[in-house]
Amino acid sequence: MNQTLPRLASMLMTLLLIAGCSSKGEPKAPKVEPSRPGEATIQATSISQAKNNIMSACSAQRLQIQTTRDEVTCARNEISGLRKRDIERFVNDEFATNIQIVTQFKLKEQGAEVSIAANTYVQYLAPMSVLSGPQTRTRNLVDDLSFNEMSALLEQAARGGKSFK
Repeated sequence: MNQTLPRLASMLMTLLLIAGCSSKGEPKAPKVEPSRPGEATIQATSISQAKNNIMSACSAQRLQIQTTRDEVTCARNEISGLRKRDIERFVNDEFATNIQIVTQFKLKEQGAEVSIAANTYVQYLAPMSVLSGPQTRTRNLVDDLSFNEMSALLEQAARGGKSFK
C-alpha cells in the first residue's frame, strides 16, 4: 500500500500536467504580410486593350510577360548591383535560387472602363527540407523603389502603353 499511493499520486500529477498543457483557446490567425498595392483606372477601353497596354509597358522595360484572361504578370530576372544585394538581404535565405522581382496586374472590366490592381513581390525557389525539392516562395515588396517602378508601369499603361522616355 505504501508503494501504490505515491505511484497513484505521481500518475495523477502527470495527468493534471498534461491536461493543463492542452489548449482550448482560439486558433491564431495567420500572419498577414504587409503589401503596398497600386491601383489605376483606364477610361473608355476594353480589358484586352488594357492588357495590351500593360504588356507594352512591361516589354519596354524588357520584362518577362505572362498573361491569363484577366491578369498580366511581368517579371525581372536580371537584378544587379545594389538592388540585387538589397533583394538578397530581404529574402534572407542562403539557399534561395531563381530570385526575380514580379509585378502582377489584375484587371477588372467595369462598363466602359477597366480597373487595374497591381502588386510587386519577390519570388524565389527555396528548399523546404533536406529531402524535398525547392518550392516557390514569395514576399511582398513594400520599398519605395519597387512601388515607384510599379507606378511607372501603371502610368505608362494608362497612357496607352507608349513610353515617352
